[in-house]
Amino acid sequence: MAPTERKKSANRDEGIQVLRRAAAALDEIAAEPGLLRLVDLGERLGLAKSTARRLLVGLVEVGLVSVDANGRYSLGERLLGFGSGTGAHLAAVFRPTIERVSADTDETVDLSVLRGQRMWFIDQIESAHRLRAVSAVGVRFPLIGTANGKAALAVLDDEDADVALSQLSPRDAETLRREIDEIRSTGIAFDRDEHTPGISAAAIARRSIGDHVIAISVPAPTDRFLQKEQRIVSALRTAAESPAWTAR
Repeated sequence: MAPTERKKSANRDEGIQVLRRAAAALDEIAAEPGLLRLVDLGERLGLAKSTARRLLVGLVEVGLVSVDANGRYSLGERLLGFGSGTGAHLAAVFRPTIERVSADTDETVDLSVLRGQRMWFIDQIESAHRLRAVSAVGVRFPLIGTANGKAALAVLDDEDADVALSQLSPRDAETLRREIDEIRSTGIAFDRDEHTPGISAAAIARRSIGDHVIAISVPAPTDRFLQKEQRIVSALRTAAESPAWTAR
């Protein structure tokens, strides 16, 4: 490759990296508007303080982000209202799919989408069991220790996944990397009493139209989950073939 072509390629890669960092910063701010400071965003994005500052100064200058007198960030006016219906649209597209999973498993089914370093719950079908797992629509769960979060991590490339893993000790990060490799092979992620004692779950995740990372998960009391695990896995594998993933 000629020097000029190498320079163009390097510049393009750097530009893409900046855009990815900006998108990740916006996702974090959207998840917790008015709560995060520079140091918080730097830690979550895995960036040095000086790099995070340059990124956020740029986002503020172009109106994508605003910062208050206490140094806490919110989405800027240029973004307010953009994509406000995204969650509702995705929930509508995937509703028939999670209804089928619910019918096939007779358990609660959750639909969530990756936003920053959390999974945002956008729809749920509750099971009819008196003892059941329920998480309110609108809440955000961590990527670490949850079935839908681990499924989403397996969808990401290694660089993006490492941002989440950087919060862990080296030993725990390596353990989760091995689990992510297994999820990429099997397509199914598990949470066995990790996030909530007494509750286990299985999940799938894929990218949908619009490049959203979406997860479908089935949580249940652990005793019942173990009895129905193969049934749950089978229902999720069927859901992975749903046309909803490619619907507009």
